[in-house]
Amino acid sequence: MFGGTNRVKERRRERLERIRTQSRDSFSPYVDDWKDPIEVEPEPFGFSLKENNEGMQPPSHEKWGLQVFASVLLLGVAYLLFQTSLIPASWKDSAREVMTRDFNFAGVAVWYEARFGPIPTLLPQVPGPSAVPATSTAKDAAVWRLPANWKVVKAYEASDTKVVLDTGVGEQVKIGEMGWVSYVGEQPGFGTTVIVRLTKGREVWLGNLDSVGVAKDEVLSPGQVIGTARVVNGTERHLYFAAKTDDQFVDPLEVIPFE
Repeated sequence: MFGGTNRVKERRRERLERIRTQSRDSFSPYVDDWKDPIEVEPEPFGFSLKENNEGMQPPSHEKWGLQVFASVLLLGVAYLLFQTSLIPASWKDSAREVMTRDFNFAGVAVWYEARFGPIPTLLPQVPGPSAVPATSTAKDAAVWRLPANWKVVKAYEASDTKVVLDTGVGEQVKIGEMGWVSYVGEQPGFGTTVIVRLTKGREVWLGNLDSVGVAKDEVLSPGQVIGTARVVNGTERHLYFAAKTDDQFVDPLEVIPFE
C-alpha cells in the first residue's frame, strides 16, 4: 500500500516537471491523467473483505470433538448425580421441579404492569367492541369483590384514608385478583401492612394484620391468602383496608365492593 502511494507521488512529480518544460501549443498536460489518475480512491470500509476472509479459519474438527465430549460428560455427571444416594432426595425433587415447571408468563405480565405500567406492544391497536359494555358501572366491571359476610366497622374518611372491616374470627384475608407485593412491614396508622399493586395504576393496603403469608416482590394469584387480621374483643378481626388509584387514596369500597 505504501509502495503504491510513493509511485503516485513520483508520477505526480514527473508530470509537474513536464508541465514546466513543454510549450504552450502542445497537448494538454492533463491528457495522461485520464488514463492514470493521480488520486487513488480509498476503500469505503477501510479493510479488505478478501483479506478478512483469508484471516478467518474454519473451526477445526478437534474443537468440535472437544465440545461434543464436554456435553456428553456434563450429561453423564448429571445422570450420576440423580442416581446416587449421596445427594438428599429433597434436592433432587427441587431440581426436577425447577427444570419441568411451566413458566408463569401471566404472573410476569401482571408484575411488569403493576410495577412499570402497561406492557408496550409493537402491534397497532385494532378497534373493536370493548370487553365491558358502556352501560356497566365500575362495580359491575370489578374483578375482585370482598366477601359478603365482612362488615364495615368504620366508614371511609378522607382524613383517615382507610376503612375498618370485621372479617370474622375464622376468616382469612385473600387477594381477589393477580397482583404484585410491593411492601411488607409496618406503616403508621396501619400496623403490620401488606401493599399489593394491581393493574391499571391501582394499589391496595391491607393493614392491622396478625400474620402474613406473602413476601415482598411476590406475584400473587387470585384467591391467594395474604394473612389474617388481628383479633379484637375476642370475637372480631379488624382489617384496615385502603386503596390508591394513580397514587391518590380513594374510598376502597368504591374500587372493590362487597359481593
